[in-house]
Amino acid sequence: MVWNMSEEKTETGVVENELSTGLVIAGAYADKLRRTLFAQLRDYVKRDKEFAREVARASGEINRLLYIILVENLKCDKGDVVRIRAKYRLDPRDMRIKWDYDTLRVEYFKRHPDEEVNNIVRKVLKEKLDEVLEQYRIAPSREEAEKMLRGETKEEWGEEKTLEVMSATQPLERIDEIISSIGSADPIGETSSGGVVFKLVSREGENIGIAALEPRGDSLIIDSVIIYKGKAYRIYGKAEKTRQEYVEKPELLINELNKYKPTPISEEDAKSIIQGKMEEIV
Repeated sequence: MVWNMSEEKTETGVVENELSTGLVIAGAYADKLRRTLFAQLRDYVKRDKEFAREVARASGEINRLLYIILVENLKCDKGDVVRIRAKYRLDPRDMRIKWDYDTLRVEYFKRHPDEEVNNIVRKVLKEKLDEVLEQYRIAPSREEAEKMLRGETKEEWGEEKTLEVMSATQPLERIDEIISSIGSADPIGETSSGGVVFKLVSREGENIGIAALEPRGDSLIIDSVIIYKGKAYRIYGKAEKTRQEYVEKPELLINELNKYKPTPISEEDAKSIIQGKMEEIV
């Protein structure tokens, strides 16, 4: 079970928390949300059995709204995948759970038809099976195997490859407009891995994101988050110049960003990525 336990209390004793269902099939979202809410508030339920009624009421309230959103409007199938996030408050004065619906976020992943998936499976097996069997015919050395088990070797399909494919296939309008909104890229610090983090500033002088240069073996990777018109985008790709060249001429970094398609991401993911990059600065 996945839940967020970032509970906070205000000066008035009001509990503020965030619920996240994690990825779950649409047919089970209501049960997952209800169980997650009970898990987060289990200590309150233990102290007062009657409080279980309030948890059930609050979960029923948001689940009804989600049914209208997912089933009646998005026409979501039971086999599709969703992730629900929302913040709520618990006031100890009346022990009432109140959802902050301004923070409600619904991520929806459409399930591909079985026939389409099976056709792709058969196609890949026919065209690539012999090649892969030969590639993995011999087991790695003991040393290499131990590194793999410790997570010290990169996965063949890691974040870099995923983001490259997303950037190459994501249809998106106003790509030039998004990049042209960047007025400057200012280096703000080096990371422990030998990279550099840049602050992206709009032509109006507002902070609109960051761009990080990160060493990856013999290559240099650009990982950037841009906020444009209230929406978050991520740009990921290989850099063509040296770290020093970008530091001395940051405009080169903006030119590099223009070569890749921005991938839309959630506001929560954007905040998490930016925070992570800033924490890497030494």
